[in-house]
Amino acid sequence: MKIDTNTWGWFRIGKLFDKFETGKGHDTLLNDGDDCLYLGAKKSDNGVMRTCATDDSMLQEGNCIVFICNGAGSVGYANYMDKPFIATTDLVLGYADWLNKKTGLFVATVLCKERFKYSFGRKWKTHLRSTEIKLPVTADGKPDWAWIESYTAVYSF
Repeated sequence: MKIDTNTWGWFRIGKLFDKFETGKGHDTLLNDGDDCLYLGAKKSDNGVMRTCATDDSMLQEGNCIVFICNGAGSVGYANYMDKPFIATTDLVLGYADWLNKKTGLFVATVLCKERFKYSFGRKWKTHLRSTEIKLPVTADGKPDWAWIESYTAVYSF
């Protein structure tokens, strides 16, 4: 299915998300285990560094976009996480009412297209909320979450 982005609109990240949190995890404080994913500034494997035992003091809610804001070669990547996890302080997590697996994977993919802006030592954390991305729009100029869900429904997860 071809996508014509010429009719899409620009949206500022800071206005798309209701809440942002910085990761609270520290690798040296984690216990070994297989209950929970530990995410960091890693561009492969959806940022998964390893598994660990769950530590409620560092646990983050799932159903969010994970913005990699620091790290050599990985700044500017974004991932969608559906389950609770532990994240390093190099990550910023974006939460919104419109997020679900379909919209999250779509938006994370679009966000990664903006990654080139954050090479050469620029940190995404200071520019995250002002970053703009193009998304399909409804007749009233809002993001067309229904179109995004129907587009991603073509692919089975």
